[in-house]
Amino acid sequence: MQARLLLCVPMAVLASSLAFAYPRAPVGTEDIPKLMADSALVCKGDVVEAPEVTVSSDPRPPHRTATAVVHVDRCFKGPPGSQVVLVLFDNILPPGGGPYVVLWKGDYRLFFLKPDGTKYALVDDWFGQLSISRQLGAAPPDDADPMTRLELDLKAGLSDRDHDRVLDSIRMLGNMRHLQSKAELISLLDSPDALVQTYVFEAMLRLHDYSVLPAVEQWLAAQPQLPPYLIMPRDALFEMQGRLAGQISMIRDPATLPILLRLLRLPKTFVRQEALQAVRAINSPKSAPSLLEMLDDPSADNAFAAMHGLIELAGGGVISWVPTLPEFRENPSYYAARCREWWQTERQQLP
Repeated sequence: MQARLLLCVPMAVLASSLAFAYPRAPVGTEDIPKLMADSALVCKGDVVEAPEVTVSSDPRPPHRTATAVVHVDRCFKGPPGSQVVLVLFDNILPPGGGPYVVLWKGDYRLFFLKPDGTKYALVDDWFGQLSISRQLGAAPPDDADPMTRLELDLKAGLSDRDHDRVLDSIRMLGNMRHLQSKAELISLLDSPDALVQTYVFEAMLRLHDYSVLPAVEQWLAAQPQLPPYLIMPRDALFEMQGRLAGQISMIRDPATLPILLRLLRLPKTFVRQEALQAVRAINSPKSAPSLLEMLDDPSADNAFAAMHGLIELAGGGVISWVPTLPEFRENPSYYAARCREWWQTERQQLP
């Protein structure tokens, strides 16, 4: 049986990926359209045979040293020609871990594969295999494209009895970037399960559907302050505050600006930080009053970012008095006042 790790996550990395000893993509951010495009074969099924995994004293053991036998339930792209696919993986791991691909007998996965001789290899070390519900969607039309075929199965997974598989299905639907229909996700917005509801919020934001943004604002405003550390999976709902804030930082739709400006006033520093990224990217003169207020933000880093937001609104360029971040941190009140003076005397009228 595969062991589950109890992760203790510092809040300093909440809105970004977890800290590892080696670089990796943030968990749960798989780019499904790219994975699909890069794959010759996309299917889901059971790992029915896989050699045992061992740890080597070699700090860099060879990759793809073992073959897993996968019984395929459904293919979404590139029919395999049989119900069995042979998938290469790493069963010899370095002592300190690393970007090695492990499969275990009994795993049920969505595989994104490319040919490697007579076998297949994952197209991505991090996201080439993803946990997925066993539920099968309605048979797609013969002319359905691979993304539509996968969408139908992911929507079937929304009714899985396994709570984790429901969350997987919601997350991956959001990571498809576009759906034939969002009705199934929208129906879960009233779920009594807060984690399901927040996963739907995240998925809708990833789909660039900002109709949920007022509800996200209300939810974030109502949440308690975060503890210094998260114990996962116990604190998964706390983690969702950071994940939703991260999605907010990527909004570029000017129509969302009124809500983004309200988010700049929430008491949580990391929410203000992420909302400020979106406000700066939208670069609207309407944000100037809020940016001026943020010059007094309790976080000097947020105040520094607000100062640069004002400079960007004014057209950017080199300004002699503008400090570096370390200089700003040493005397934020002085530079806030200096920025206000500059704004009033030189840049009050925007083009």
